[in-house]
Amino acid sequence: MRRLSTVGLLRRLFRVVSVMALISAPASAQQIVSDLSAQPTGRIHFNSVTPKSKWELAHRKFDKTPTPIWGTLYLPENLQGPVPAMVISHGSAGPQQKDVDRWVRLFNQMGMAAFVVDSFGPRGIANTMDNQSQLNPAANDADALFALKLLSTDPRIDPKRIGQIGFSRGGGVSLDMTLDAFRKGVIGDDTRFAALIGFYPGCSALWWEIPPPPLTGAPLMLALGEKDDYTPAQLCRNAAEIMQRDGQTVEVHVYPGAYHDFDNTRAYFKYFPGATTARDCPQTLIDVQHDAYYRLPGGEKYANLQAMQADYTRCTTRGVSTGANLEQAKRAEADVNAFLVKAMGLSPR
Repeated sequence: MRRLSTVGLLRRLFRVVSVMALISAPASAQQIVSDLSAQPTGRIHFNSVTPKSKWELAHRKFDKTPTPIWGTLYLPENLQGPVPAMVISHGSAGPQQKDVDRWVRLFNQMGMAAFVVDSFGPRGIANTMDNQSQLNPAANDADALFALKLLSTDPRIDPKRIGQIGFSRGGGVSLDMTLDAFRKGVIGDDTRFAALIGFYPGCSALWWEIPPPPLTGAPLMLALGEKDDYTPAQLCRNAAEIMQRDGQTVEVHVYPGAYHDFDNTRAYFKYFPGATTARDCPQTLIDVQHDAYYRLPGGEKYANLQAMQADYTRCTTRGVSTGANLEQAKRAEADVNAFLVKAMGLSPR
């Protein structure tokens, strides 16, 4: 075996260290883009912000210091002219392989681009299942809105036909994106999502307004698991009724025998004893504009934010089930396809 000289060893070590440094480099060390005029694909680094609350986001009171994050852009084959696109917002477990294997695949087959946003990795977060306080959900909202702004600068993408789909925590983004107050927290012009799809979002607290709020106009589809003990379907049905009453278009699908994460492509069932859930909490409506808090369904008003938070501190519990249901996931694919064909004016797949 050939012996390496000391110089050779040092050179090899330098190359290894350099490669490892590149792999582990934070988003801030990568090239940050503010538009997609260069038409890149793959991982794209861009700036967002990190609001500490949804109130800060809705009122533009957040720290404006840029937060570098990234997303991965997938384009359909045989790209012809500007195409629709979907922003994909992940759940508390972070980005999952099924986001690509099921949803990117579906959207690309439909002739749409897909942009998978990672809100956790760039911020040094693995997941938030056991501790949701690591990142306020307002940051996920902001990331989706900055992704929308970014995609609308891409000449390959139709800026009027960009939608958003989210799962669990990311499904909460879908609910929030119906409100114009959140959109205006980041976007100053008329750029807006054309369609919204929320898979098993947490609906214990509905961010809304009284009287009814200005809406973005994007139709919303909710995909819920009948057996979900993490974010129960009935709470989202209740929320949908309020939203529909106030003028929001909502299409609700409840999938029999389905648990949280039922759209996973890997057959599994698992119990997470440490994951927190608000399933036993009184459902609330939070008026994002007027700093008012209501208990549902009766509408009794809390004295203040602290009173509502005390309720949630007492009732938040641990222990949830998740699992794939391959049959119901295929049904959900068909429902998503039909919803987007109508909302985006696409040809059926």
